Amino acid sequence: MDARPVDQAQWDDLVDLFGPSGGTRGCWCMARRLPAAEVAANGSAENRAALEGFVQAGVPVGIIGYVEERPAAWCAVAPRPEYSAIVRSRTLPIDDPDDASIWAINCLFVKRGYRGQGLTLPMVEAAVEYARSSGARIVEAYPVKTMPGDPGRGVLSTFLTAGFTPYAEDRTSAKRNVVVRRSL
Repeated sequence: MDARPVDQAQWDDLVDLFGPSGGTRGCWCMARRLPAAEVAANGSAENRAALEGFVQAGVPVGIIGYVEERPAAWCAVAPRPEYSAIVRSRTLPIDDPDDASIWAINCLFVKRGYRGQGLTLPMVEAAVEYARSSGARIVEAYPVKTMPGDPGRGVLSTFLTAGFTPYAEDRTSAKRNVVVRRSL
């Protein structure tokens, strides 16, 4: 698998990867970058336009994983302050919310037809390398510890295999999400 940061040259590949629905629930990976009410009100077309605006402005949004030159997987990774829902979370214990040297892996998506082929771990590893090459000193993620949960955040075992260590648990009674970190 080959992974590349998304820029204007990869935009069409990202559209192909997400399909007409915009990935899961039409969010176009805007669900923690924009306020939840705005994402819900936007709908798929407006969320797509918002993501495209970030890409056109050169803002880091994530990486695409390619299998035989075809877009197969996505990992949203960017400086954590880009994700307003994460830094303002009431359930995730977030320190230093304005520290742009802490990057966040916010979402993992594997296109139907490529699922079950072990692409998630290489995507996490590629995201870490992208963050490192962009000046990050820490990469943070919020995987589910137990199911049911939001599998789009990844599962804890994948991040542990990729060298992340548990940092904190969410503050909800279910405690299904854990904050993991990897120092670079």
